[in-house]
Order: sequence, then structure tokens, then C-alpha cells
Amino acid sequence: MEFPFLGLAVAVLALHSIFAVVLPPSPIRSAVAIVAFFAMGYSLLTLIAGGRLRLNAAEVLAYTVGLTILLTSLSALTVSLIGIPITEFAVVIIGLPLSVVTWLTRRPRLHPRTALAGFGRRYFDFSEYSPGEKWIATALFAAIIGAVVFLLFLSVIEFPDRPSPGLAITGPDGTPQTLPTTFVIGQPKDVIVTGMGGPAPGSFVVQIRLIPANATGSESFHNATQLSPLLLDPFAEYREPITLAAGGTWTKRFSIALTEAGVFDLYFDLIDGVGTVVASNHIPVDAS
Repeated sequence: MEFPFLGLAVAVLALHSIFAVVLPPSPIRSAVAIVAFFAMGYSLLTLIAGGRLRLNAAEVLAYTVGLTILLTSLSALTVSLIGIPITEFAVVIIGLPLSVVTWLTRRPRLHPRTALAGFGRRYFDFSEYSPGEKWIATALFAAIIGAVVFLLFLSVIEFPDRPSPGLAITGPDGTPQTLPTTFVIGQPKDVIVTGMGGPAPGSFVVQIRLIPANATGSESFHNATQLSPLLLDPFAEYREPITLAAGGTWTKRFSIALTEAGVFDLYFDLIDGVGTVVASNHIPVDAS
């Protein structure tokens, strides 16, 4: 059997490989990627069945879908086993060489436009069906088309986000770029801490800890000895209870001074009412 759309499949896979490199994620890139998945399955079917098996239009479509699912899964597994992350590049790495090899060995001799018209005519040929079977086939086809349209409609509907509690830290000017990473012992520097509420109001604790870089994790913490400015020595902590409204924010500027030289991690945690850290940020700092 001839597979006249092999050239189109190769072109789609080549276009997908280009888009995957030069375009950021977008609806156009996603649409080409989906078509490329099926082009890979079609290419494999052409390589296996071309010139050997006699398949009707429905069988070609069914085998293409099945081989697409199988080959996509095997491609992702293969690239993950050799250490490449499972991404759409699995299609580029496996699908494009496969389609090119298939094109070189199974080039079609029928014009794609003529083949497309023949494919549609054979696919919708229900001449051998009884009237009842024709009605069933029509109903099933209409249901499939309706389901596809419904899913596409759902994909464009925007649903409101359900925010989760969060914690942000910024430097004196309100940007992360000015977060202090070097301290002179005894000289305070400012850090602005912002807590963000989730879908429901709640009580939280903002926790600030100074942890040495070589800490083992088994050490105990003690309370900071001074709050203004906040003096922190190794394993000192400060805890401040706060209340966050649903979707609300809480902001405070902390003036922090370190009392000992060394390399530390300055941790800022947001803890919920049951003692679970729900958000965390930290700054690697060097004190001298």
C-alpha cells in the first residue's frame, strides 16, 4: 500500500524540530507538536507496512494513533534511560531520523492531494452498511466531533487561581537584586519580608533563622537576644505571629545584624497553625 502523506509527515517533524528550538512555548508550537506526534506514528506505520500490507483508510488511522502512543512512550523512556530529560525533544531525537529513513526507503508515488481525496472518500464509504449501522456510525462520529469541540472549548476557559500561602523577601528598595549577601559584624542591613495569604484566612508565624553553612541539621536553636536591630548569632531564631486574610498580604522591614564571622544561610519561613513550613526563602550570607 502507498502512504502518500509521508513527505508531509517529514516536513511537520522538521518544522517541529525548528519550532522547539527557536520558539518559546505557545499555542502554535503546541499545535505543531501534537501533529508531529502523529506524524511520527504515521512514519513508523509506513516503514512497517509500506508495500507489504493492504490497509484501508480506517485501519491506517487506527494504526497511526496506536503507533503514535506506543512510539511516544518508548521514545520518552529511551531518552530518559540515557540521561536526557523527558521533553518534546524526544520526538525530535527519535521521530525526525525515523521519518527521514522512511522517506528514503518508502517514498510515495501518488500526489498528496489525490491521495487525500481518496482517503476521505474511502473513509466515509458506508455503502456496505445497513441503514441501522449507518445511523449508529453517524451518531458515533457526531459524538466524537462533539467531544473534541467541547474539550477545545474547555481549554480556552480561564479558571480563577486558588492562591496558596507564600513568603517573599526583598532588599531595601523592594527588589530581590538588593538583598544583602555580605555583612559586617554588628552593622544591620534591611530585609523586607512579605507574607501572602491563601484561599482562606489563617494564623501564621514568620520565622527567621541563621544557620551556619556547615550545620549538620541536628543542632538546636535559641531565641535571638535583641529585636531592634535583630541580632543573630549561629542557630539563633526569631518568631513573629501574624494573621493573613484570604488573599491578603503582610509586610515588615527587618533590620538584621550578625554577631559572628562566618558563612551562613539566613532562612525566612512561613509556618502555619499546625507547625508546617508552607513557604520558605533563604539568603546565603558571608559575615566578616
